[in-house]
Amino acid sequence: MRHPVFGNRRRWATQWARPTGWWSRTVRAGEPRMRAEVERVLGDVRRDLQ
Repeated sequence: MRHPVFGNRRRWATQWARPTGWWSRTVRAGEPRMRAEVERVLGDVRRDLQ
């Protein structure tokens, strides 16, 4: 994973996750909830814009 060091966008770090795949498995497990939340927020924005 690449990320800025303490929010400093001029300084970036690379970190390796072990065991391999733990991040993708975690994201896949939470994907249905994430999709539902994104849809909910987009619905809220759509209603606010009307």
